Amino acid sequence: MLKKITKLGQIVGLVTSSVIFAQSGNVGINTPNPGSTMDVNGSIAAHYLAVTAAVYNLNSSDFHVSYNGTANAVFNLPAAISGVGNFKGRMYTVKNNTNFTITVNSAAPETINGSASITVPANQSAQLINTGLTGANSTWEVVSMGSSSTGDYIIVKPNAAQSVSTGSDVTFGSVIASNNITYSAGVFNLKAGKTYVLRCQLHATDFSLAGGFFVYEWVDASNNSVLPSSTTGVVDAINNYPATTIGGQPEAYAIYRPTVDTSVKVRLGGAGTAQLNPGIGFMSITELEGGSGSGTTIINNNITASNGLSMSGTDVKLGGTLSQPTNIATAGNNLSVNGTGKVLIGTNTVPAGAANSKIVIDNGTTNGALQIKDGTQQLGYVLTSDANGLATWSSTVTTAFADNWTSYSGTLVNPFTGSQGGLLPTGISVTIPAKGWYFFRCGVTIQSNCNDYGFYIDGIGEIWRTYCNVADVQMMSPRDQNRVLYFSTPGTYSIVAVKTNANVPAGFNIGNPAFYLSFVKFQN
Repeated sequence: MLKKITKLGQIVGLVTSSVIFAQSGNVGINTPNPGSTMDVNGSIAAHYLAVTAAVYNLNSSDFHVSYNGTANAVFNLPAAISGVGNFKGRMYTVKNNTNFTITVNSAAPETINGSASITVPANQSAQLINTGLTGANSTWEVVSMGSSSTGDYIIVKPNAAQSVSTGSDVTFGSVIASNNITYSAGVFNLKAGKTYVLRCQLHATDFSLAGGFFVYEWVDASNNSVLPSSTTGVVDAINNYPATTIGGQPEAYAIYRPTVDTSVKVRLGGAGTAQLNPGIGFMSITELEGGSGSGTTIINNNITASNGLSMSGTDVKLGGTLSQPTNIATAGNNLSVNGTGKVLIGTNTVPAGAANSKIVIDNGTTNGALQIKDGTQQLGYVLTSDANGLATWSSTVTTAFADNWTSYSGTLVNPFTGSQGGLLPTGISVTIPAKGWYFFRCGVTIQSNCNDYGFYIDGIGEIWRTYCNVADVQMMSPRDQNRVLYFSTPGTYSIVAVKTNANVPAGFNIGNPAFYLSFVKFQN
């Protein structure tokens, strides 16, 4: 028993020797004078976890979670707690080690900096801290977002001898390696707002002058002006001696930060002509600060351009493919792409009746919400469509009236052989290609004693009728008749007949010409 008590005392002694409690309430580890609430004089370890699951719920034991899965993933933050158990100040780091995207969701109705979720792009990370708030508040804030990828660079070497003279540009043609810097025929294209280190080293032979030499500098490719920070390199004939002759500086060097996208090159000055060596020399450009390699991330400031944005230096521009629902509101004017294929103008709320609409314009009560000018517009014209849905402005009157008659289809049968009534089948129909007003003409000769006969389209209107006006068997008149009918829906319509008593005509369709029925559209 005594041994156990002695052992416990030794352990307590070891702990108290490394943990010091200052009278101010600060706690120090491996320090006798803690200057903060917790002062650790040494390394700190926190929980590290690697996951591959496409859905992961962050919990109280997590600190750093790395994702190594094979698809887009969803990480869910824990719901905030009010009162006892509130975890204000808890921090999570989410690292994406894949080429996929992680969506980090807050627990509804909570937000992350005012948004329901954030995305962690491929090979990037996000650090979040809990604010201690609950409900529909920013319960999480983004501390930082960054990338581990390299900055821009390129290195080019000669692939053949180049004949040069004063004013020549160096046009090395063999790119050894590059990342996000384009190069063509000696010209390098640099991004605004990035800082670059520019280097060039040249060697030459076959000088045309005994004391021949060339100087070379980095210049703006648009106007050949020397970059303000460029040094001057010199290449001269190797037999240029005695010792009192100035030797060459074998490199032109510059540090350059363009304020706008700029193209640069190396330009020669000097005397005579020479051949740049085809195997010795180089030009290289390296971004001085880190980046994503695409010009869209500045690590030092943790700025990432996503959601279809592009970044040129500190200038973030809208462009490319939008990857998130986007609402643009300026002074009450809205343009919203809501993520479901709708474009909303003047509002970011889908109004009643627009569930299937792809473009919605809400101009309130102000006239003139829509203007389409394509050269076909005229006063009084309406927007019309062709068979493919291509719209143009046109008159409401159909032209070439007399040249577009369409006849009935089917074979006419005598509909008046039975009892009196309507909807008597005739065996014929008309096909209406589009809604609008149509002009009908029809003719048939009937020999009968006192009966009323007619042809019509059920639900649309009558196209021909004759009335009883004789007491014996006569040719019924009028034979030729015209009608104007409106069709709200295109389609095929059957022609039916009506007669007012049971008399069967003594003769049907006995005229010359025989029965005819044709129609033409004349107005939309």
